[in-house]
Amino acid sequence: MNTQATFRLLLIGFTLCLAINRVQAQDADPAPAFGKGNVALNAGIGLGGVRPGYYGSYNDSYSNSPTFCLSAEGGVAKAGPGVIGVGGFLSHRWTRHVDEDSYGSVTYTFDERWTRTTIGARVAWHLSEYVPAHNLDLYAGVMLGYAIVGYRNESTRTVNGETTTYADTKPPRKGYGDWSTFVGARYLFTRNVGAYAELGYGVSIINLGATFRF
Repeated sequence: MNTQATFRLLLIGFTLCLAINRVQAQDADPAPAFGKGNVALNAGIGLGGVRPGYYGSYNDSYSNSPTFCLSAEGGVAKAGPGVIGVGGFLSHRWTRHVDEDSYGSVTYTFDERWTRTTIGARVAWHLSEYVPAHNLDLYAGVMLGYAIVGYRNESTRTVNGETTTYADTKPPRKGYGDWSTFVGARYLFTRNVGAYAELGYGVSIINLGATFRF
C-alpha cells in the first residue's frame, strides 16, 4: 500500500471517529430538543398555501415561486406537559403572469408580477420535554401577521403596429391580515443543528428546511 492510500485510510478513520464521538456526545445530552430558555431558528421553503384572488386563474401562463420562510422562537414558559415558544415569522413569495393573445390586428402581451411578504408573530406549544428521544421536538401553533403586497404590470397592447401600455385589471390591495396554523417536528442531528417539517393551512401547506438551536 502506497503512502497516499495509507493517508486516505487514516483520514477516513479519523473522520469516522469524530462522527461517532459526536453522536455519542449527542446521545449523552439529556436536555430536550426545545425547552424553556432555548431559542430555535427555522429557515426553509413552503409549498402550496392559500392563494389570494389577485393571483388570477392559475392557468399555464402563471408561474409561482415557493414560499421562502424564516422563523425564530424562544421557550418562555412551561404549560402543562409542554413549553410555550414565542417568536417572529417572515416569508416571501412571488407569482408571475406572462402570456400573449392576438385578435385580428390587436395583440395583447401580458407581463404581470405579484409579490407577497408576510411579517408576523408565532406562538407554539412544544412537547419535546416529554418525548423519549431528546433530539426530537414536536409542536403545534399559530401565526398571526400582515402581508405586504407588491404589484408590477408591464403589459402592452399593439394595434396596427402602435404599442401602448395596457391594464385589464385593477391593482391589488397593498396589504391584508395573514395567518397560519401548523403542526411540526424538529430533529437535531447534532446538539445545535437539525431539520424541521411543518404541515399547516395558510401561508403554506408544507414547510421544510434546516433548524438551529441556541
